[in-house]
Amino acid sequence: MSSNINILKWLFALVLIFGGFTVYKIFGVLAADLEGKEYVWLVKIISEFGLFTSVVISVGFFHHWIIATEERKETEKMFHSVLTKYIDGTVINAKKRGFLGITNKELDFSEIMHGLYTGDYVYWLITFDPRCHCREFEHAIKKGVHFRMLILKDCPISELCAREIIGYSEEEFRGYDRLFLASLEDIAGRINEQDEGSLGVFVYDSLPNIPLLIILRDKARIVDIFSSFYLSEPVGRMPYLHWQSELKCDTSYSFESEKWNMPDLFLDYFQRRWLVERNKLEQADKENLAYNDFLYAPASARKKCTGLICEVGKSSVSPKFRST
Repeated sequence: MSSNINILKWLFALVLIFGGFTVYKIFGVLAADLEGKEYVWLVKIISEFGLFTSVVISVGFFHHWIIATEERKETEKMFHSVLTKYIDGTVINAKKRGFLGITNKELDFSEIMHGLYTGDYVYWLITFDPRCHCREFEHAIKKGVHFRMLILKDCPISELCAREIIGYSEEEFRGYDRLFLASLEDIAGRINEQDEGSLGVFVYDSLPNIPLLIILRDKARIVDIFSSFYLSEPVGRMPYLHWQSELKCDTSYSFESEKWNMPDLFLDYFQRRWLVERNKLEQADKENLAYNDFLYAPASARKKCTGLICEVGKSSVSPKFRST
């Protein structure tokens, strides 16, 4: 329909060009024949108007087909260049690095728990979560999900964190910290050998870094990661960035490769933090010392609860990953 309208527009323009020139010629001849008549001025005006119409339409026609076409090509080229730079530099690069988007103001923890399946692993690095959805958490473990958590110890570092958060005194922060750990202990007490999942929790006293929720989906072979920030709000009220990549056990030196992505870096970071805490446990076992900073369930699977789906080998110089 639009193409037909355009054709009619150009036909009309051609009619005006040639029609105006025809009017100019015809009335020009009439003006010459009627020279001396008192109304000859009207004939001359009509003739000049015909010439004016023909010239104006011709100039517009010429501008559209030659000058405007070139200008349009230049504009399209510039637009294409800017758009390509934006897409390649922002959209495609973000996708290549594993970025999917940002959550709403708060992460829907319940939805994530209900979306887990048997055999999935969840790595969680956090100070504490005052929302602690114990029912969904316990249900996920019982249906076969394996949780590995690093939570902040009640220590001087937790006091420093408390000073950053609006609406929490140091004592309130430490109280919620202890309550969070007590909730996990309560869940662990209800997990038994018949349950398919497992729970391993190290209580750390080092820098908290950033909140990380890493979901390793066994069947889909993908990794979903939600990362947030420690600012002036409790982490439970903060939005999370969503990242995703394929699940692979070899993430060593990924940042040195052109194919690096953020999920690999997050996963590698958690694994290394986990190994630091596990080495403390193993050292305590060697020295036959009590170690109170490790919580696990079921009670008969202590060794299993220290394991990850992908682990770094013992050599710190040349780390190798193997599937457990």
